[in-house]
Amino acid sequence: MKESVVVTGVGSGIGRAILKQLVADKYFVVGIENSEAAAKSVAAEFGNSALIINEDLCQEGVFEKAAKEASKVAPLTSWVNNAGIALGGNLHNPNPTEVQRLFDVNLMGVYWGCSAAIKSFIDNKISGSIVNISSIHGRSAFNGWAAYDAAKGGVDALTRYICVEYGPLGIRANAIAPGAIRTEMLSKVISDAEDPAKTELDMAMIHPLERLGEPSEIAEVAAFLLSEKASFLTGQSIAVDGGATARCYRYDSTEDILQIKKTTPINRAQNR
Repeated sequence: MKESVVVTGVGSGIGRAILKQLVADKYFVVGIENSEAAAKSVAAEFGNSALIINEDLCQEGVFEKAAKEASKVAPLTSWVNNAGIALGGNLHNPNPTEVQRLFDVNLMGVYWGCSAAIKSFIDNKISGSIVNISSIHGRSAFNGWAAYDAAKGGVDALTRYICVEYGPLGIRANAIAPGAIRTEMLSKVISDAEDPAKTELDMAMIHPLERLGEPSEIAEVAAFLLSEKASFLTGQSIAVDGGATARCYRYDSTEDILQIKKTTPINRAQNR
């Protein structure tokens, strides 16, 4: 029997790779994508195998709309919360607008996506599966990424909550924590750098495998987690990171912290 799945952020990178993998696995995919150009491109590529909703996931009712459209075609058994944005920042000089947008997309977007999925599973008596795309930032702190680290940590915690609360209904939830993946966004960061070759090498070398990951490598894990082959796997955050979080690694302080340290005497309280 054909099944349907909702995937958010399908316009490029990991989300598009997941959509492609799930179409190959014979799912009918309802994708949510806020970029009009990307939504049209995906719709043209996948035709009748997917329905693309061109709306911002922060818009009220978009998740319920996606669930309804998916259920019209085939039972909605799976859900992937992939959409996210990458914004750096700290706590001593934050940009309130950027911080709010990041939490709206990276954490609350996942929260409301999970809520819509759970409601649909319960209403239709389906033991469904959820995959949340988290990050190695959810398990390790990175200098200059305060809000992003906090949001991804929240995604991991929410995933564990779903496992515990809804496991008795047969509903599973897992997260994937990617390392540095060669998406369009990361490729632009590399190409815009002063020394692109060095920047790519530095990013690659945080992984013991000494390379960047590919979106398809995340997509294959997502497909596995949604499948019956992972039927006893729930509540986990799977690091697909080339071993990055297995090593003890010291990251340099950001430039503004180094400047504060240089110019501001720090009175270190003594433990007594």
